[in-house]
Amino acid sequence: MSLRIQDITLANFRSYQHFTLSGLEELNILFGPNAIGKTNVIEALQLLTALTSFRKATSSEIVKQGSSDFMISANVSDGNRQLEMSLTFDGEKRSYRLNGKPRTIKDLKGLMPAILFAPEDLDLVKRSDSLRRGEVDTIGQQVNANYYQISRDFEKLLRHRNRLLKDEAPDDLLDALSELYAKVGSQLTAYRRALIERMTPFIMEAYQDISGGEALSVEYAPSSQDQDDLQKKQREARAEERARHQTVVGPHRDKIRFLINGMDVGSFASQGQQRSVVLSLKMAEVQLIEEILHQKPILLLDDVMSELDARRRQAMVEYLLPETQTFITTANLEYFDATMREKALIIDLQKQLMTRE
Repeated sequence: MSLRIQDITLANFRSYQHFTLSGLEELNILFGPNAIGKTNVIEALQLLTALTSFRKATSSEIVKQGSSDFMISANVSDGNRQLEMSLTFDGEKRSYRLNGKPRTIKDLKGLMPAILFAPEDLDLVKRSDSLRRGEVDTIGQQVNANYYQISRDFEKLLRHRNRLLKDEAPDDLLDALSELYAKVGSQLTAYRRALIERMTPFIMEAYQDISGGEALSVEYAPSSQDQDDLQKKQREARAEERARHQTVVGPHRDKIRFLINGMDVGSFASQGQQRSVVLSLKMAEVQLIEEILHQKPILLLDDVMSELDARRRQAMVEYLLPETQTFITTANLEYFDATMREKALIIDLQKQLMTRE
């Protein structure tokens, strides 16, 4: 059985000075008006499960105004194990703990994976490749600790190499770093390619179900094929990189496209088709995590009900929610039918906050 969150406590986190949600169920609906703090709870849940924040915020941005530190803690259980997880920021650095013992992010990856679906995700197919790369890498980092480490190593090398180019460092320094850059970059490409290949059948199947039979395909075009190819392309691009003061070849330039009947979804598909593709991607991520980690991820659905029409909401509910702990934020309970509302724990955040004042 997968780990489930029983309660979560926030202290000096975003808009919350001290706030606890307890008695959490399989389906939890966080209800309340806009700006009440629903998304802040989702962010806290993501930081404890996926170990990242979709807001990409610094710790100083997360701390409640007037405070210098914050804390998130939760009790989780799979029926056999009882664990306490926490994330603290002491004003200088963030620290994770499991049952009171310090743990690194790499230690905790995959312990309680999570899938986030937010309104911004609906732009995944029509905006830049960097968003699609980030989406794939976020999943890869949750299912494979090596993927996480290689991604981090590549980001550090890329920053270092860009600094050298900006400072107009001599060629011998660039050459020395470029060899390591090519080695780590080619490893990241290999991990990314394998993940996309494994996830693509799930995406195609989900899209066929949602669309009623339309054929979707996924195209991955890496910047280079292997380490030798990446080193060769770096040498060829040296003059351009010198002129632009930045690295122009590597996994940070990989392209990922979704195609319907061979046509790029971002350029030619209708809004409905684009949203169906994103929903299919989220469905595929759930299946991938189940297949690799043999557990269901936590689902974090932040105000997406208002962005989907009735047919796509129904498809999402039928596919994603069974036997999966889910947290949904909404300002309108009418998006949920009577059966769903009956089996959900509906948390009226406005009432909860008023009772604490």
